[in-house]
Amino acid sequence: MDDIYNNQNYLSNNPLWHQEDSAFKAGLIHSILEENKIAYTSICEVGCGTGEILVQLQQLNSGKQISYCGYDISKDAIEMAQKKNSGIEFKCADFTKETTNSEVLLVIDVIEHLHDYFSFLKSISKKSKYTVFHIPLDMFVWSLFREQMLIESKERVGHIHNFSEGFILSILKDFGYTIISKQYTEPDYRSNSFKKGMINGIKQILFKIAPRFTTKTLGGYSVLVLCKN
Repeated sequence: MDDIYNNQNYLSNNPLWHQEDSAFKAGLIHSILEENKIAYTSICEVGCGTGEILVQLQQLNSGKQISYCGYDISKDAIEMAQKKNSGIEFKCADFTKETTNSEVLLVIDVIEHLHDYFSFLKSISKKSKYTVFHIPLDMFVWSLFREQMLIESKERVGHIHNFSEGFILSILKDFGYTIISKQYTEPDYRSNSFKKGMINGIKQILFKIAPRFTTKTLGGYSVLVLCKN
């Protein structure tokens, strides 16, 4: 398969490299760490993209002595990250081959992109005390009837694995991760079409009533997981 993260393909399909979601995700990460009273002085993100999540976390933790670093295999993404002049160390490298360790490791929307995510999960398990995963739950009932959705996701954003909640949590446990806390994250319900807006409205109502049922049937949700390694 082509390296879509370094041949301009991914950048062409996603020119902002998902920076528009970074403040939202940083807020969720900050909250789950605070709620579980996780104290840390170093945090590193694997697959950091343009680094905007780390920049937002740095602002949320203003006044605290915390070191930040970000790794990504994409030269395009790291070049964008380094232009932020945030004081955060960004490096274009394979984190699994580095000696870097951190108290908290962020793996945000990453494993669904990896050819061998088993080896990845094993290799990072000793590199931090805690790991925060954010994983899209792309395997749901409606997706089985609309397989083109999964194919489009593979081609546009590089999702080559599709997970359900129970399956991926069992995989994390298999690799020695102890789940401390988890929560669903909702999609952006905004829509520029009436039909999509109606569907999203129904999803939003159902999610408030039966969140697990909605994630398993209508989909579009992700799970944020805080683990102890």
